[in-house]
Amino acid sequence: MTILFNSIKRIFRKPINILFMLVLPILLNMFLISTVTKDVKYNVGILDQDSSPFIVDLISDMQEKYNVTLLTPGDDIKGLIVNKKLDSAFTFPAGFTTEMLEGKDVSALSYALEASNVARPVQVYVSSYISSAKQIAAAANGNEDVFYKGMEAYNKNAFAAEYKSFSTGNSENSEKDVNTAVLSLGYIAFGMLFLITFSTSLILEDKLTGVYDRITATPLTRSRYFSQHMIASFLVATIQVVVLISLLPKLVDISYGSTLAQQLEVMAVCLAFALACVAIGVAISRFSKNALMVSSLTALVNIPMLMLGGCFWPREIMPDFMQRIGDFVPTTWFLQAGETVLYGKGLNGAIFELLYLIGFSALLLIVSFTMKSEKVR
Repeated sequence: MTILFNSIKRIFRKPINILFMLVLPILLNMFLISTVTKDVKYNVGILDQDSSPFIVDLISDMQEKYNVTLLTPGDDIKGLIVNKKLDSAFTFPAGFTTEMLEGKDVSALSYALEASNVARPVQVYVSSYISSAKQIAAAANGNEDVFYKGMEAYNKNAFAAEYKSFSTGNSENSEKDVNTAVLSLGYIAFGMLFLITFSTSLILEDKLTGVYDRITATPLTRSRYFSQHMIASFLVATIQVVVLISLLPKLVDISYGSTLAQQLEVMAVCLAFALACVAIGVAISRFSKNALMVSSLTALVNIPMLMLGGCFWPREIMPDFMQRIGDFVPTTWFLQAGETVLYGKGLNGAIFELLYLIGFSALLLIVSFTMKSEKVR
């Protein structure tokens, strides 16, 4: 166990590991989640040139959530956006609903400041609403009556899954609580991924300094050496998860479950992701020749993985092809499993995502140790 305890000491001895372990995840949650959880009333402009019952219903729904201004063709929409009279605006052209019923790929024209993400939630809402309407229209086979009956059922949440929420408040607050918690897990994933990747680089450090060569001359086997390094990284990740899941609800308005059992389930999901992080870190260390290469590969692998998985923003705002790519990264499985558990479905409800994480970890470790020679120096 000498390698195990020594590795843990070396991990905690590096300030950058403490930074990714606790400081950055806590700061991100304190500043960003506290902003997200504030009630914001967006100013939205809508130019309805279609005048169909579908658009009227959409406007009615949006008026319950946002400050909606009905625009006319003579209004300077871009000017209203630039002057910040509106956060965003949407134009629905004539024939929008008719073409949608005909199966055409219709879309609303959206206006917002390119450098600002302030109206992103509104854009996601409208995009999701239209996407659902397209699916209902396709199922209706162009039948207008069937389509509107489907939309009526949709607006009454007839198609929504019934989840057992951990929130003691109303259903809207429950969904908001879950979304906030999932966003928080994305920031935790950021800290975990970089922490464990850097901690497993100790293996390469030992090889470059000759420590590994001296160890192999002792009775200690290579398998025990590597396993103790990986266990050390996993134990550090366990400490990180327990501290963050326990501490963050005391610092920001967030909850990872109303019961201890549910919080433990969230921790279990995080630890499954930790296995994937360890595998990624070991792979990077095994295929790197120096510390600079480790740093470069870490950034090259981790940052796109976090982005595609939805750790920094909702996956829904990404193009479809990027979402499809994101379906194959561990961060996506992690957040999907976390969301399932937070909605009260338990670990059984997230069994496939957990199996994906464990399978990915095992496969990557097998590839790392079978395709890489031990000789480094």
